[in-house]
Amino acid sequence: MSPTLDKLRRAFAGLAPRVLDAELRIQSSSSVARVSALLVESEDAHGSEYVSSRDMRRTFVSGFDGSAGTALITHDHAYLWTDGRYFLQAEHQLSKDWTLMRQGQKDVPTVEEWVEANLHAGDALAIDPLLTSVATARRLVTSASKSNASVVCCEWGANVVDQVWADAQPARVPSDLQVLGEQFTGASVATKLSNVLDLAKKHATAIVLTALDDIAWLFNIRGSDVEFNPVVMAYALVTVTSATLFVDAQALTPDVLAHFGSHIEAYAASVPKDTASILVDPAQCNVAVFSAIPPALRKEAPSIVLRHKAIKNPVEIQGMKDAHIRDGAAQVRFFHWLQEAVTSGQVVTEVSADKKQQQFRRQMDHFKSLSFATISGSGPNGAIIHYHVNADDEATCGRVTTDQMYLNDSGAQYLDGTTDVTRTVHLGQPTAHEVHCFTHVLKAHIALATAVFPNECEGVKLDAITRAPLWKVGLDYRHGTGHGVGAFLNVHEKGVSAYGKFCTFETITLIPIQRKLIDVTELTAHEIAWVDTYHADVRAKLSPLLEGGALAYLERETRPLVQ
Repeated sequence: MSPTLDKLRRAFAGLAPRVLDAELRIQSSSSVARVSALLVESEDAHGSEYVSSRDMRRTFVSGFDGSAGTALITHDHAYLWTDGRYFLQAEHQLSKDWTLMRQGQKDVPTVEEWVEANLHAGDALAIDPLLTSVATARRLVTSASKSNASVVCCEWGANVVDQVWADAQPARVPSDLQVLGEQFTGASVATKLSNVLDLAKKHATAIVLTALDDIAWLFNIRGSDVEFNPVVMAYALVTVTSATLFVDAQALTPDVLAHFGSHIEAYAASVPKDTASILVDPAQCNVAVFSAIPPALRKEAPSIVLRHKAIKNPVEIQGMKDAHIRDGAAQVRFFHWLQEAVTSGQVVTEVSADKKQQQFRRQMDHFKSLSFATISGSGPNGAIIHYHVNADDEATCGRVTTDQMYLNDSGAQYLDGTTDVTRTVHLGQPTAHEVHCFTHVLKAHIALATAVFPNECEGVKLDAITRAPLWKVGLDYRHGTGHGVGAFLNVHEKGVSAYGKFCTFETITLIPIQRKLIDVTELTAHEIAWVDTYHADVRAKLSPLLEGGALAYLERETRPLVQ
């Protein structure tokens, strides 16, 4: 039995019965006979997908360090829900104390379905109101109530996992907060506030903001509170007359203070209650902040900032394109080096390849950091969708060789844009099966890249268009087809609906697609033309940034497919 699980069970069994009712009010109750289970989610108090080391509670309790997953611990069992990206990783990382719940698979209940089926009258599920969104809490309360069970909240600032983690829990380091100039943002804070308030005033007189990237974008600030994500721990309250930022005072430099004409308060201070009506997003806002707002003042709606942030302005669009050109040049230098190093007999590991790639990126203008932990996977490790090895794993990690495929999924944060790019290469002679699979993944990519679709087209339909070439030959993949990307912000960004008569995509990732892995006989004339046009664009935009062997590599890999 895991000592950590044993300590957690003793801790949540002794929680006071602070019940969360259907209106999300937290109150004492005598209806709870026992706290039977503890929910440990991945997110922090801001609903972030990627969190700081201090907030990696689910990783601490389970040992599973994928970015998505939910742990549920009872007095007898421990369950971990995650999606198809992480099935292989979770199987490897979870101990025998845990049961892996494969989301989306037949006969696997959701967390809410499990709660409804397994909690009984007098039972309670414990959550932390700071770490649970309003939307999630409502689903849990509804599920529990069907069995006459309850959802209870720990005291604010008294998280059960934190109590067990104790002194070993990483400290929160004050953010390296910086102001991002308008040459990168394309709009002043005043302009952004005005645009947001124009929409908000139709619904309320104030907006509570809890999502870190929404706040960073709106106030033109960036931080370092979460690795790879340039955000700062903060809340914000925007009214028709003022904008108040709640942030750790230690992050405030003279430059930052000079940047703000807005009001600044301590991080996690109380939300003012003297506003007529406050707009709040139940999908982002946690229960603790939500309950601090008087019910009569709440107006619920999706984040207004999200729409403005997701639809990039001309400066942000150009910055993203420029960042991808520089990033593409760094990638060509890396893949040229990798080809030369491996074929000459040098020992190259997944870790050393990652380190070398970082060196090339750091040489680029405006580089700040990576945008996520690089997925550097050789051979079978490339099949683990979010595979990652740490620097101290170099002695035991896989080698990059000439007899197997190598996958590199990586990205960088530049002042003018965020990148997330993937290429799979073979540094020797690929098998016919590898070429077949690669070619059909390429066909799937081209199907999406060239799709023209009406504005009301749902994402699931584009997903089917993309997968169709793979389905035809009995292939598929267990992850999403795409995601939004921030402007020097989070590498995963939610999207919004955009309207026009018809829409299409513009390809801005500029890295050669390895020729030896393409079976031209399996491509249509349209697909061959797309690859050749794409490679001509890659060659034209990257050539000015390259020389010597890297330039020769670029020219060789971007030749027309049919000579």
